[in-house]
Amino acid sequence: MRLPYVPDLPVVTERLRLREFRPDDFDALLRAQSDQDNVRFVPYEPRTPEQMRTALERKIEGRALSAPGDHLDLAVELHDGTVVGDLVAMLHAVEHQTLEVGWIFDPGHAGAGYATESVRAMFAMLFDGAGARRLVARVDERNATSRRLCERLGMRLEAHLVDNEWFKGELTSEVDYALLAREWTDGS
Repeated sequence: MRLPYVPDLPVVTERLRLREFRPDDFDALLRAQSDQDNVRFVPYEPRTPEQMRTALERKIEGRALSAPGDHLDLAVELHDGTVVGDLVAMLHAVEHQTLEVGWIFDPGHAGAGYATESVRAMFAMLFDGAGARRLVARVDERNATSRRLCERLGMRLEAHLVDNEWFKGELTSEVDYALLAREWTDGS
């Protein structure tokens, strides 16, 4: 991997911009991340305004990948400035050249293909810019929407971990998807 990696932002796609988070993203993030149904499969409960302020501060700091524990956070906005999503790439161990990826989108903008378009752009940035060898996504088995997104982007199902952890008070199963740089064509 090419570390430290600081992406050249914004990344512009046909309908979207991937950019750094700013303080004025608070309302859009709170709308998406305080919704009980929308956070069902993510590792936190619906966020209060105070929790969202803390999370947004962390996202604003997540601008580069250099060492284990670093995260790169990207706001997904429409060309009109409406924030519709939140992407993250996490570096757990440099020697493996692997990044874990995740996402959450405003449910009011579901079904328009924004997740596919933005995550595809993030994958290109991580493979081509950061020089990642491998991207992984850990998905709750019940999260059909994220599973379909992984499959649309060419990720392969590598593991099905049955009853592997307690998550939000219930024993859940996880599916792990991965994609290697040599398999990446642009996700289409």
